[in-house]
Amino acid sequence: MQSSPTSSSQGQFGRVGVVLGVALAYFVAAKFGMSLAFATEQVTAIWPPTGVAFASIVLFGRRAWFGVYLGAFLANATAHEPMLTAAGIAFGNTLAGISGVFFATRVGRFSRQLDRVSDVMALGLLGAVGACSISATIGVCNLVLGGLVPLSAFWSVWHTWWIGDALGVLLVAPCLLAWLPQSSAPRWTRSFELGLVTLALLSICDLALAEGVVAAGQLRFEYAVFPFVIWLAVRFGLRAAASASLAVCSFAVWGAIHERGPFAIGTPDQRLILLDTFVATVALTALTLSALVAERRKVQLALESSRNELERRVIERTEALAIANTELMQRNEEVQGFVYIVSHDLRAPLVNLQGFSLELSRSCAELEQRLVQSELSPDRLAPMQRILSDEIASALRFISASTKKFERLIEALLALSRYGRQSLAIECVDVRTLINSTLDSLRSSIVDTRTEFMLKELPPVRGDVTALGQVFANLIVNALKYHHPGRSPRIEIGGQLEGDRVRYWVADNGAGIPGAVQHRVFQVFQRFHPERVGGEGMGLAIAKRVVERHGGTITFESEEGTGTKFILMLPAAVAREEAA
Repeated sequence: MQSSPTSSSQGQFGRVGVVLGVALAYFVAAKFGMSLAFATEQVTAIWPPTGVAFASIVLFGRRAWFGVYLGAFLANATAHEPMLTAAGIAFGNTLAGISGVFFATRVGRFSRQLDRVSDVMALGLLGAVGACSISATIGVCNLVLGGLVPLSAFWSVWHTWWIGDALGVLLVAPCLLAWLPQSSAPRWTRSFELGLVTLALLSICDLALAEGVVAAGQLRFEYAVFPFVIWLAVRFGLRAAASASLAVCSFAVWGAIHERGPFAIGTPDQRLILLDTFVATVALTALTLSALVAERRKVQLALESSRNELERRVIERTEALAIANTELMQRNEEVQGFVYIVSHDLRAPLVNLQGFSLELSRSCAELEQRLVQSELSPDRLAPMQRILSDEIASALRFISASTKKFERLIEALLALSRYGRQSLAIECVDVRTLINSTLDSLRSSIVDTRTEFMLKELPPVRGDVTALGQVFANLIVNALKYHHPGRSPRIEIGGQLEGDRVRYWVADNGAGIPGAVQHRVFQVFQRFHPERVGGEGMGLAIAKRVVERHGGTITFESEEGTGTKFILMLPAAVAREEAA
């Protein structure tokens, strides 16, 4: 797809505008920097154009490098330098800016927001210290070759050039990167705080860095600026930190040039070393603190977002669980109602079956009596008596046994449905009394099986005494029924307070439950040793229903041939803290 002439011309105009804008900014900054010269007109204590070059290449990319070169060339050419020397110095300044941005972004993962400590380190080490050595080396070599600086002064001029360029990156580039992007204005309360702290900082800078009284050595408190710089960096971020560093630097350089303030004492080299050390310390402190605060804010936002997401998911899962629980309760009620209706409706045909079976049995007896009184021959009478006394009587006994079993199953289903629907009379239950009452009712079975009982601590519980009595009775009866034939039965019953709940257990040394069927323990009509004991297999299903209606749980631990331990968790009548 080809672009239109209008869009192409607008793009070219935009590129030309970027080049001219960068060139103009570099030229103005260079002229201002030359007014801060210490050693020669081309070598200054702080070189702001280096920061302009770095920020321009970060913001505009490859479009800005020619503007940097053009601005550097014009600035040096108008500073009484030969054209070839000006071109060489401009080449070094441009190469330093390009290489600084390249190494900082590719190696140091530099971000223009300067919201990480790693960004500050990349700016200081790669953008300032590393890349500025390139411009210093190329620039001083051009000055020596052009005859503007003697070879004997190479290292002195190189050191000053390098420090000036590095400070330009540390001070000017962050300020430009912070202020050029648009952002929302702070609230008026924060604006008032910002203005108040800024005014205090400027006052301290004027008093500590530019007053003539300090120059005499009578009083030195230049480091009093640090609390205000730290305040601005921590409270207001990169913009305030970069601007505060630049303001402190401006006051310090102005005082040093006009021989005022703490940096107006000593030789030019001594003053330059002290000044550069102070300014670099201020800049790195401010930028590092602002980056630390930005990192902390990002972590807080991430944590807040994670917390909100977690709360949202919890609410969704809770709502889904509540809906599922409601549906389950409705299904459970439907099943219980269905079981009750079916069990109740099955009673009518069962009663009829039992009644007609009894009537048929009486009729058969009467028929047999009349056959005896009849005058039939023995050959004809014997087959009829055999049919009545053997075949029909056997069939009637089978029908009677089946109807009785059917009746017990219906009674068990009705009991299960009743335990799921009946209201519970909740009260404080003395479990020890409840267990003793149950053992008294089972005294004959205990004596017959010679079972040894061990009753330990049994804390009281809140529940329905009748329903809980049925639970413990079912567990004890099962332990009595399923004892191991090769050893004396032993049953242990105990309880322990655990917070606001009581953990009860009924443990035996009986036959145990086979592992293959343990997952069906609490299902209806489950009998695991039918060859040894009778029953319908409803006791544990009823126990589970009762315990769950009390808001508790019932589990078990079993090993075939070793024994079984049933564990109940029920609401305590008195919590452990109250009992203590």
